[in-house]
Amino acid sequence: MDVKEFVAETLKQVSEAVQENESTYKQPNSPSDIDSLENINMFRHDDGFVTHVDFDIAVTESTSKDGGAKLSIAGVGKIGGDLKQGTEIVSRVKFRVPLQLK
Repeated sequence: MDVKEFVAETLKQVSEAVQENESTYKQPNSPSDIDSLENINMFRHDDGFVTHVDFDIAVTESTSKDGGAKLSIAGVGKIGGDLKQGTEIVSRVKFRVPLQLK
């Protein structure tokens, strides 16, 4: 699985899970409700809420002797495959993505 696919699928599933479980958040009616939402990193924005999804992933950069290169999540979707005298570099990537919830 490549990084783009992993991040997109993760954000999609997080968003769907929150939408299916509306008890995760509610429309704040008082300042204490707003404080409790902020304690779980959910902030009011326009007609919904914004939260952050933090990623801390290990990615591999594989290069084959044929010159092809691929960036993928380390340990995910690696079945067989031989670099045939290529190289593989593993790096750690941390980033945060804002996610708006309606």
